Amino acid sequence: RRAPLTVVYEDDALAVLYKPPHLLCHPDRTGDDSLVEAFQDYLAQKGGYDPQAEASFSPALCNRLDRGTEGLVIGAKSYPALRDMNELIRRDLVRKEYLAITLGAPPQGRHTAWLRHSEAGNKVTVRAAPAEGYKEIITDVSVERTTGPFALCRIGLVTGRTHQIRAHLAFLGAPVLGDVKYGSRKWNERTGFKTQALCAVSLTFGAIPAGSSLFGLCGRTIELQQPRLLSRFAALEALPH
Repeated sequence: RRAPLTVVYEDDALAVLYKPPHLLCHPDRTGDDSLVEAFQDYLAQKGGYDPQAEASFSPALCNRLDRGTEGLVIGAKSYPALRDMNELIRRDLVRKEYLAITLGAPPQGRHTAWLRHSEAGNKVTVRAAPAEGYKEIITDVSVERTTGPFALCRIGLVTGRTHQIRAHLAFLGAPVLGDVKYGSRKWNERTGFKTQALCAVSLTFGAIPAGSSLFGLCGRTIELQQPRLLSRFAALEALPH
């Protein structure tokens, strides 16, 4: 049986879904459950989608999160919604913000670097200057609270590249706690964090063109209430430092 789907926001065109850590966005070779399948099941049960219908549109996700990252994912119920949301994302009219727990407090402000993704090991490399094969990344960082060696940070994605937040924060000297690829194994083991402490907590829609099927979202912010990450940070605050 699939895990129950948590719907944070829903209208006729789309739904904003909560993806817990460890759940895949899309099926892969593991055969594990995925968010898109849970979304399709949910709509089928409501009568909003018939998977047996000839040439019907399959409800789809408009953005994705790494397996270990939790938070908000946009699901489109129709082809026009998918097309128009993908266009809004492409035109940077959807601002995504995350909460992260980092080891060390990163420098605050807007940071630019260059990132290259390697299929081998599915890892990225970040460097300070442009180079062949590297793409520009821009990340906004503000530190909300600190306790001992840890910081609770709000991260704004200006560009959205593979592993951008995790790799950029590590490059800035403050890796995400629990991150097994770019983080500190010693501190991950010491704190018991087995997956990256990273959560997509808000989506803000900018000046959507009047002709878009999603015009009603113009200027709206959809937020995840009581993200689990806050209680995880409170538990760190309770530790003796």
